[in-house]
Parts: sequence; structure tokens; C-alpha cells
Amino acid sequence: MSDYEPYELNILYRAAHSVMWELADKSGILGDLGLTIRSMEFSENSKKAEAALFDSSIDFVAGNHITPYLWVARGRPIVCLASPGNGVSDSVITKDRIASLDEFKGRGMRVADSNLIDPWGGIHHPRGNHILDVERAGYDADEVEWLEMGHLGEADLPERLVEAVASGKADVAFGGGRSAEKLEKEGLHVLRLPTLPMVNGTTITTTYDTLHQKDGLADRLVRAMILTIHYARVHPEESQKLLDTKLGRPYAENGGRAAGVARYPIRPYPTTEGVANAYELCCMQHEEAKAISPMALWDMHYLRQLDLSGFIDELVQEEPESMRGLGSEPSWMS
Repeated sequence: MSDYEPYELNILYRAAHSVMWELADKSGILGDLGLTIRSMEFSENSKKAEAALFDSSIDFVAGNHITPYLWVARGRPIVCLASPGNGVSDSVITKDRIASLDEFKGRGMRVADSNLIDPWGGIHHPRGNHILDVERAGYDADEVEWLEMGHLGEADLPERLVEAVASGKADVAFGGGRSAEKLEKEGLHVLRLPTLPMVNGTTITTTYDTLHQKDGLADRLVRAMILTIHYARVHPEESQKLLDTKLGRPYAENGGRAAGVARYPIRPYPTTEGVANAYELCCMQHEEAKAISPMALWDMHYLRQLDLSGFIDELVQEEPESMRGLGSEPSWMS
């Protein structure tokens, strides 16, 4: 990899998706690939992130899952190269103990949740997931009343959601911000829903313009993701120590959970159902996205080439037996 020109990366990340790339940097993996991080900043909304992509002020977005399909439909050169997170497992709070959401069938269901549309006009990804959770439980739109209690991130939103169920205003609430044990003491119950296939992890979202201008960038980014997952599995304690330590990097060192990176699959392909569900959330807001295939956004040939070369197989052989074949835990990687 020393044949590649050195390059400084400018990254925007959504949610908590800086963890992978902070570990890639601090472990020396990026350096071995001739890469360093010049900037890595949080983006509170997809519009800002995508505008930065298209004006070439950043190289990629870590974790941008819904609106990219719209830009493909509009003919823009946006592309996703890998997705190590392809499932979410949500929970609901109820007053009466239930075994599944379908127990409210026939009488309607009032659901307390965060607002669907964020302050910048996009869909809150978790709320979109919850709509699909309810649909998968067998509900039509006219059978559900959504009670919007505020935007994600508002400090008192968890309390509002719990209160909506406790007061009888809602039958169920997504989230809540309290432990199941504490809620049980208050007479409420937590139900874990079936895993929902959904692209949700630290996707590599970039543009072909950027990839064509930067020598071997796609291969290096995909390789770095694979090597970082491997490193977190083989060196779990050192990985966590690196994330916990401030090393004077030129970006905000937010740290995170190394175990979350280790749980990602070593072959970070998106799943068909995960892509389809993320695409459905885009189409929910943007009718024009229905004109494209859900897979039009994805270019897997860089990952496929690495896979066929035996590169990943060799890494797997170095991993502890308990880690081999480990997939992605179906939860938000926070």
C-alpha cells in the first residue's frame, strides 16, 4: 500500500459513527494505508453532509442511510461502498405486559414516539424504523395513531414518552431512556421487538468524483474498515484504551465502544433486506426515488475484490475462535 500517494481525509459523520474511523486512525491502520484524518466533524443533518460531498469539501460521510437513494434518482454520482451494520432491534414500553404488538389489533394502537421529520426536513431514521416495526406487526396506517412527542436528542423526550404510557395517553412508546428494571418498578413493561433488517452502521458514503480524483481511495477505505474490525476483535483491550485516550488528534476525539466495532461482520456487505428497508424510508418521503433500484446506490466491487483475493480469509484465521463468523449486533452502535 506504500505505492499510494499520502492523503489527508476530511470526514463528516452522522449519529455516533466516528468510532470506526477514530480507531482506524489511532491503531495506525490508516497510516499504513497512506491516510491520515485532517478533519472529522459531526453533521446534524443529511442535507449538510450531502452538500459537503457534492462540493468536494469532504471525502465521505460515515453513516448516511436514507436520502442517498434520492440523489441517485436525480443522477448525482453518490455511492455507498460498504455497510457493516444491517439490523436494528427496537423496544417498546407498555402499561400491560404483552407478548407482541399484534395484541392491540382490532382496537387501534396509539404510539408515542419522536417526531418523524427532523428540524432540517429529513426523516429521523429511528422513527422511520419504528414505522416499519409496526407495519411488520401487521398494522395498516389507519390502525395506528402516532403521538409525536418531540425531536430526538431533546433532553426531556424520554420522560415524555414514559409519561404518555403511564398516563394512558398512549398504548405503547418507543424508547424511554430508562432501564427495564426501573420501568418494571414503576408498573411499566418493556418488550423487545423482532430484529428489523436495516442499513444503519458506519456506511462509507462518497461520490465517484472523489474516488476518481484520489488514488486508490475506495480500496483503501474499504480495506481500512475491514482491518479495523479485525483489530478490534484481536486487540479488544488495546482498542478500548486507544478510544479512551486523547492523543492530540486534529479532530474531536469522542471515543466510543470498541466492542461495537468488533461485533460488525468482517465482510461488511449490506444485506438485501437492510437495503430494501432503508430505501423504503427514502421513498416514504421522496416519491421520485421509486424510479430507481434500491441497489443502484451500492458499489460492492471493491469489497468483492478484497474478498476474492483471500485477504479477509487470512484475517479471519488470526482471530480468536469465539470471534469467527461473528456478525453485527442488531442495535444502534452508540
